[in-house]
Amino acid sequence: MKNSSNLDKKDKSLSSCSNNSNLSIESSNVSLEIDVEAKLKSFSGTNTLEQIKKELLKNWDTNSVAFLNGGDVESVWLGKEPWPDDVKLYQPYETEQILLPDMANCLAVQAFLKMCQLDFTVQYKANAEDMSPSGRVPFIKCGACLVSDLEPITNFVASKGVSLTDHLDPAQRSDMRTYMSLVNTVLGNAENYITWVENETYSNVTKPRYGSVHPFPLNHILSFLKRQSVTKRLNALGWYRKSLDKVYEEVERACNALSERLGKERFFFGENPTELDALVFGNIFSILTVPGFPPGLKLADIVRNNKTLMRHCRQIMNLVAIKDNIENPVLHKAFIRQNAQKEAVGDSDLDEFVYEESDDEDKLWKDETTQQIQDYSCLVNDENMIYDSLFGKTPQDMELGAISDPESQLY
Repeated sequence: MKNSSNLDKKDKSLSSCSNNSNLSIESSNVSLEIDVEAKLKSFSGTNTLEQIKKELLKNWDTNSVAFLNGGDVESVWLGKEPWPDDVKLYQPYETEQILLPDMANCLAVQAFLKMCQLDFTVQYKANAEDMSPSGRVPFIKCGACLVSDLEPITNFVASKGVSLTDHLDPAQRSDMRTYMSLVNTVLGNAENYITWVENETYSNVTKPRYGSVHPFPLNHILSFLKRQSVTKRLNALGWYRKSLDKVYEEVERACNALSERLGKERFFFGENPTELDALVFGNIFSILTVPGFPPGLKLADIVRNNKTLMRHCRQIMNLVAIKDNIENPVLHKAFIRQNAQKEAVGDSDLDEFVYEESDDEDKLWKDETTQQIQDYSCLVNDENMIYDSLFGKTPQDMELGAISDPESQLY
């Protein structure tokens, strides 16, 4: 039996070990043998083994503690830290800023955390992308840790002892990772293609929303740089030079492969959801509900025609308590406004603010100041609500009258 002085020495050694920031996780895995009878007297008012264990675990940040009681050893797995109550998930603003690919990722992570029954709160930040350690959204702040993207977050949650794949054998886990790769490779790239490569969607949806949180000229510069970065990656993956029809074919094949794997089951792997279910839901639900132009709407039609995936989407919606209309296409307000203007204005009444399309689909502006007016549009149009809320009211000299003054133009 160890005396109390020796136990105190071990306590101090353990404390210094856990507070040493230079130690790796592996080196801090300490197995401590405690003679419960010798420690009993140090806890006033506690007279049961479970009370002693609880008191010990409050003070020691070890990964494994072995309790000795009459020669019987009981191992208690602690993990590095329990899941705290103040975990925050950071993402862009949904109403004014977020784009289709980011919305899919954010919904996937939210669905996964809800499936794990872990508490978290969503924090909307205009610069969430810049705050993320990987430059991608969403990311979570759990204690001192920042973790971004679904797969690293699932691994991080698993380190806390929470997993959705405990019931899977190694072969099933390998299949799950294969289908997750399929979703990211096809649906993820298709979403980025529609958002950043397809010109109509980029001009009317992506650029105004991505630049809405930045003042002129940053809204144009950052949108251009982001488009350049995404198209470069898509080109490396062989997606940039695909036609729209080819993209639609790839998405349809991926949806058919997913529905074939799902079959008539509730979830992809039996009666319990996994991170694959969360990932598929995030992408399918976003494609169905994010307002878009005809290219994006056709992508939604492909998904909507797949009854198996629609059933799965409704199943996850009920599980994570999300309500929305996924049956009907959602037109972007800019597309509705364009059609209304075309009906109200005849071809003979076109003014200098309307452009014509040439044979190569480049926009030919009738007046040299029109492009400058379009450059300033993010500061004065109704799509820039978030800018006003963050930086104050738009200056009066940025209105159309001030722009037409050559001396007030900014370059």
